[in-house]
Amino acid sequence: MKAVDLVLLSILLFAAPCANAWKVPCWDPRVTEASAVVAEQDGVWCGHIQGMCASSNALYFTYHNQIVKTDWSGRLLKRTKALRHTGDICIWNGRLYTALCHDKDSPVRGRIRVYGEELDFIAETSLPKDADGITCIGGVLYVGLGPAGTPAEPYRGNWFCRYDATTLKPLCGPFRVDHGCDCCSGVQNLCTDGENVYMNVYCPDETADTPNFIVFDSDMNVKGRYVFGYGQGMDVVPGGKDGAVRFVYCTTLNWISSATKRELPVYALVQFAELKGGCIRDISRHCIFDNPLPR
Repeated sequence: MKAVDLVLLSILLFAAPCANAWKVPCWDPRVTEASAVVAEQDGVWCGHIQGMCASSNALYFTYHNQIVKTDWSGRLLKRTKALRHTGDICIWNGRLYTALCHDKDSPVRGRIRVYGEELDFIAETSLPKDADGITCIGGVLYVGLGPAGTPAEPYRGNWFCRYDATTLKPLCGPFRVDHGCDCCSGVQNLCTDGENVYMNVYCPDETADTPNFIVFDSDMNVKGRYVFGYGQGMDVVPGGKDGAVRFVYCTTLNWISSATKRELPVYALVQFAELKGGCIRDISRHCIFDNPLPR
């Protein structure tokens, strides 16, 4: 076994006893077991993690062409094939909602696809633009509909729309939101605490201090801009105290280009962060959670 595998296995074994639904005394960083995440499926490249969401007893990860369900210790519970390119995912009222953008030659640019918590397909609707981030507040889906500019160049702003989570009918026409900083490739992830919407995007220069974590109110007015890593999926978790909002977020480990020989297994690394007092920071150790969010 390679050194990197031993390190990852030790993290997983240490974290597993702590992962017990929402109410745990200590949430440490953890990785999924190797069988949970695969680099290829049926000969098709799966890519890196696109999005994630959390429930009281499970984590859901989306890849380009699959959805994975694990428990909080990282053990695989279920995996299903998905249409390419499946992006972000959110959970509301016992249903999972995924945002898709298709290849440029597809007559359908985007979709919302709905699944049950056991990854059984329920429904879908087509969208007029590429779909990327997705989250839900009180039965209203907030969906990113791609960049407002040219994806090859830095731009300010993204297209959004709101949909009824039950009927999947649009509640308004696409509208543009200028969040005040350069980004690229559209929205990556959206999540919510039921009051605000939190967005993660890619920046044109990952070495620059360009805000990539934006906070909006429910009307998509900017409330704050922050620099915080480049997670590939995130969700709000309960237990923020003294005005803090806490998040679970993930990154793909050992993910490399499909054209490059792979020698290491792929994992999802799960960590935790807190937004408080105008600052966001990693708090992956010694975290106390209470007051579960309604899901």
